[in-house]
Amino acid sequence: MAGCAGSSGGSSQESPETAAVRNAKVKAQEADKLAMLESMFSVFKESVKNRAPSDVLLGFLTDSSEYWLDTLENHAKIYDAAAMDTCQFYEAYAIVLYRLFEREHLWDVTDYRMLYLLLYNSGFLDLVDRVNMGPFEVKNDRGSVGLAKSPKVPIMLFTWDDTQWKLDLIETLPLITKGIEATAAKKNWTGAKLALYWLDKKYHLQYSRLDESLFEPIGF
Repeated sequence: MAGCAGSSGGSSQESPETAAVRNAKVKAQEADKLAMLESMFSVFKESVKNRAPSDVLLGFLTDSSEYWLDTLENHAKIYDAAAMDTCQFYEAYAIVLYRLFEREHLWDVTDYRMLYLLLYNSGFLDLVDRVNMGPFEVKNDRGSVGLAKSPKVPIMLFTWDDTQWKLDLIETLPLITKGIEATAAKKNWTGAKLALYWLDKKYHLQYSRLDESLFEPIGF
C-alpha cells in the first residue's frame, strides 16, 4: 500500500545534528536580541538625559504606551475629584503635576506634554537610576530587567516590535512605583492623596496651594 503524501520510511525523529544546529541558531538570536535590548536602553537613557525631541522619545515606546499618554493627558484636563480616586498613584501624580505645570505656567513645550512630564519631570526614571539593576533578560518577544538583588523580579518591561525593542511604559510605571504605593496602603490613603503628598515633598518651598484644588480641572 502506498504511503501518505510526504511520509517516508525513515525515522520521523530529527537528527541530533539538526537539533543542535537549530538550538544554536535560537541561542544566537536570543543573544543578539539581548545585546539590542541593552543597547536600546542605553540610548534611551542618553536621549532622556539630553532632552531629545518628542519623535525620538516616542520611537522608544510601544504604540500602546503612546496612546496611553494621550489618554492620560486628556484625563488631566477633565478628571474631577471622584474620578481621581479611581487612579493609581503614578496616574494621579502625573495628573496633579500636569495641572501644577499648567497653573504655574511652567511648560517649555507646546505638545506631547505628558510624554515630557513623565520622562523628565515626574522623577519616576530617577528612581531607576538610584538602584543597582540586574542583568537584562529576554524571553521570546518580551524583555525585562530587575534589581541586582532580585533580577527575576522585573522593574522595567520591553516588547520586541519586529526589528527593535520598545519600552512598555504602561506596565513599567506600576513596577517602578510599587514601593511608593505601599505607603498609601499603610496609611490607608488613595493614590490621589499619596500623589499630593509627593507633590508637596518636591515643590512645597516653591509653590502654594499644593492641595486638593489640583483634584479638579483648572480651566484648560
